[in-house]
Amino acid sequence: MFEKTVTRTVLAAGVAVVLAGIRVSAAAALPPGIEPTTVSLSSVLAAYRRASGTVAPGRPDTRVLRWTIAIGGMTGTETALQSGSDERTDTILGPAHEAAGTLGGRGWSMNANGEVVMERGIHRGEQVDDATFRAATGPSSAIVLVGHMTEPFDAYVIKVDPTGGVLEYLYIDRATSLLDARAIHRHGHSDLVTYDDYRTTLGVTTAWHAQDSIDDGRQVEDYRLQDIALGVPVDPSQLAIPQSKSIVAFSAPRSTLPGRIIGDRIILPIKIGGRVVNLQLDSGAAGIALDRGVVEALGYTEYGRVIGETAGTYVESDAVIPSMTLGTLTMQNVHVRAIPFGDLANGDTPVAGLLGFDFIDSVVLHIDYVNGSVEAIDPQAFTPPPAAVSIPIALDDEIPAISARIGPATGLRFLVDTGADRSILFPSFASAHADALVDHGLGAEMEASFPFLSDFEGVGGEVSYRPIELGPLTVAPWTYEKWLFFLTQDASKFELDDYDGILGQDLLRYYDLYLDYPHSRILLVPNSRYTDRFGN
Repeated sequence: MFEKTVTRTVLAAGVAVVLAGIRVSAAAALPPGIEPTTVSLSSVLAAYRRASGTVAPGRPDTRVLRWTIAIGGMTGTETALQSGSDERTDTILGPAHEAAGTLGGRGWSMNANGEVVMERGIHRGEQVDDATFRAATGPSSAIVLVGHMTEPFDAYVIKVDPTGGVLEYLYIDRATSLLDARAIHRHGHSDLVTYDDYRTTLGVTTAWHAQDSIDDGRQVEDYRLQDIALGVPVDPSQLAIPQSKSIVAFSAPRSTLPGRIIGDRIILPIKIGGRVVNLQLDSGAAGIALDRGVVEALGYTEYGRVIGETAGTYVESDAVIPSMTLGTLTMQNVHVRAIPFGDLANGDTPVAGLLGFDFIDSVVLHIDYVNGSVEAIDPQAFTPPPAAVSIPIALDDEIPAISARIGPATGLRFLVDTGADRSILFPSFASAHADALVDHGLGAEMEASFPFLSDFEGVGGEVSYRPIELGPLTVAPWTYEKWLFFLTQDASKFELDDYDGILGQDLLRYYDLYLDYPHSRILLVPNSRYTDRFGN
């Protein structure tokens, strides 16, 4: 499993900036150097709003902002449009064009391969924060003025931490009453965005320069505003959701793919540049990843160098592969990520990357774990088998998420990951559902028998865990009285925000699995392994 880099535009508090790469290392403690203040939160908020200004009455509630951006050695542009509650941001960086927005209250995003995801609203923490800040007139349990500081900003410090939001600190300049910086914290990670070069346009004061300093300066992303237009008509077509593209061309409605299922890991041979490399089919991968050595050996250009994080940190870059072939399926001009990746599926089968969302989203995949086969089906020709149970999925992070239940803990959100050997629980689940953490015996038995086996490999490093057997686990109509999970420990880089864990191969292997991203669902049919272990 690896996680995509999150890039989104936040239009709040009179400032339009990009927040990118939220998952970085920093403590979420109160910033140092805070001193008590006799000034009230109400007066700070009122001064901030006066300083920020508003569009003159009678003008449309619209904004058009055009930025130049510099990220990972690449430069590009970003255009952000907003009309009322609808917005769209288009980012061009290197060869990639990505976009995201909200239309009619529904969020969407488009990746570099032109595939569009309609979001289910899993990540609303920052929107909750923004709404809390906009509505605040004085202190509450969700927003307080904690004091003032002189370094690194001469600013009042406002803590925003509403229910359903994320912890953040806003630094309001004591001299200008404008926003100096915004620090967002979650799961031991933080992102600090600083603002300067404020200018006033039609009564609205906006920062024309923003800098995103990630992980104590490990990576710096720079944004400079080139043009701003307020209160001007925005053509609705400019806010429209793009038509989603498919990167796969079919020669027939159904195609059995070459490759093998080795120990429940799905290994597929991909022909690239006249060579064949093995990639693991991984529904937990938000894209297609190739080992950097393969990209370099084939002579493809790499664009940019940014820091990625999964089990640890690593350098990643973008590349465009002119042609990829899998059996009778063909893909042209495919955007991939080049990362350090080298693995052996069964001790002697080399694996050079991951085949994730960008491929899976273009097909319906039928995975038959018992017979060791994988079939790709044209989504327009797919009819679900009569015995299949359909489970809706959310693809907000380009990884399928479904609902589940463990004991008394309901409404849980799990990622379905064909690349995970075992099912996993994140520490956020443990902190929120302590009453469900009752080991049924196997976890303690494993710790006693194998005290030194306490981590597993992930992209970029290792993740510590402890085994715990919980139950009952309920997924759709099926209930398992006991199920073994790995509960990750001190693994905030691996843990994904707003999810409780991962359902891996140890569960999926009992089903014929259909990954049907085009119809926002997965389908499961119990196989002979299920019958042998659990009965009918």
